[in-house]
Order: sequence, then C-alpha cells, then structure tokens
Amino acid sequence: MRFYAMVALLAAPAHPLAQRRLLGATKKKKKVKKQPPLPTLPQNAPPPPRPAVTPEVHMAIVEAAVAARAPAIRDALGAGSFFAAEDFLDPAAVAAMAGEARALDATLVPSQSTRWDGTRTVAYDKAGVRSTQILGGSTYAMAPRLTEYVVALTKALGGAVNAGPSLRKLSEQEQTNKLAVCDAVNAAYPKHIDNGGGDDPRLLTAILYLAGCPAGGEFRAYAPTEDRVVESVTPAPGSFVCFWSDRLVHDVAEVTRCDGPNDARWALTVWLCAAEPGVVEDTPPAVLAAHWPDAAA
Repeated sequence: MRFYAMVALLAAPAHPLAQRRLLGATKKKKKVKKQPPLPTLPQNAPPPPRPAVTPEVHMAIVEAAVAARAPAIRDALGAGSFFAAEDFLDPAAVAAMAGEARALDATLVPSQSTRWDGTRTVAYDKAGVRSTQILGGSTYAMAPRLTEYVVALTKALGGAVNAGPSLRKLSEQEQTNKLAVCDAVNAAYPKHIDNGGGDDPRLLTAILYLAGCPAGGEFRAYAPTEDRVVESVTPAPGSFVCFWSDRLVHDVAEVTRCDGPNDARWALTVWLCAAEPGVVEDTPPAVLAAHWPDAAA
C-alpha cells in the first residue's frame, strides 16, 4: 500500500456525536463547550520521533495483539466483566507511541469529561489531568503511530467483539479518543461511568497505557451496586483494559508520586461506537443510588 493511500485511510473522522458528547457539547447540556483546537506544535519544539517501522507493520502489530486475545476479550465482556492484560502490545511499539505522546505535551489542555446522571449530562473536571484528541488527517504527521493505533484498534477490536454472537455489535470504523497525561501528585479521575445513556453512541472503552507513574494512578473497577473496588490495574507501559462504556463504574486513584515528566502516567483511550442506535443503556437506578445517591434522589 502506498504511503498516500495510508494517509487517506487514517484521515477518516471520528464519530461526530461521540466527540460532542465526550466534549460535553450536545443539546442535553445547557452550556455548550467549545471543541478543542487542532493540536499544533509550538515554534522551536523538537520534531516527533521518526517512526522505526512502516504504517502497515505497526498496524499489523496492533491487529495481531487483538487477535491473540480476542477469545478472552469476548469471554470477559460476555460475563459482564472487563478485560485486562499486561504487555498487550509490542514494547517497541508502545515506546514509539509514548515518544509521540510526550512530543505532543505542549498541545494538551486541562481535561474535562461528562457523565449522565439519569436526567442530564453533567460535566466534571479531572484534577491534574491534561488531554488532547488524536485526529489524523492534516495532523497525521505529528503522531503517526498513535493515529495508526487508533485506526487499527477500532477495526480489529470491533471485528473481534462482533464475532461473539451474543455480544452487542460495534462499528469497526467510528470512534472517538483521548490522549491524557497525569503528571502531578493528586491527579485523579473521579468515579464515573463513561456513557450513562442518552444519545451518546460510545459502547466500548479501550485503554492502552503508554507510561506509568512511580506510585498511584491505578485503574479501579467497582461493584455495580456497591461502593466497593473489585479489581485494580496498575498503569504499566503496554497494559490494556477494555469494557462496556455504559456499564462499568470505575475511577483512577490519585497519583501519589511523580518525580518529573518522565514519570507521568500516559493513557490513550479509544471509544468504539455502537453499530446501531438504541443499544447504549441508561444507568440503572440501583447503580446511581449506590454510587451517586444525590443523582438518584
């Protein structure tokens, strides 16, 4: 495949509604948030690391990683749980992506997300967290390995889940994403469900950790109707987690030690969208009552 053909493939847009809901800019919110500007590197910034392999090879590495774990992913999702694995992706590929992420550091902005409380979309800040989106297209050259990962993962993971006859179906093309860094002590994500319903099409969350911090920053999953952590995942480079976006209550524990930029916790989250409308579930009242009693009242 010629290079220009690959660039055209990687220019496919993310799902517009998912992007707007992720950024808190749908009609269900009274206050519309502006979409963040396209990332641009400041003058005199060092160029992104030169890729060591071709786009085709890098995407094949991602596809092979998904294929090797596809049965376990389907089993976990079918059981209503979440899938987690260490060393999900080739270490050299993870290192290349982490290098690109650090090169984008100056383009990141303070991070905010949204959750559905049963009646409306609520925005919440993520203390000590900055983020951006990997958009491809005209910005492909700024982060080629990250862009290729998003495209390859969406196709491969969507296909792997769709091969499960009893699982909800995913688009193999439509996604939205966020590259985020926690680079300060006390940085954390409050407890939430990624998609609580409404018109947000995000159905499956897939998180790849590019770098971890010396202490804290664990991904924590909660029991559906109890304020109790049932499993914790350390954000080591190459660790991977995926789960239904509309079902898992989770948070990120506070970072308790961060000695500098090289100790920052970097994560790339890709949300795969539902293949059809009407699939995403509203958060059940029992879950709201257990974790957000004020919202359930």
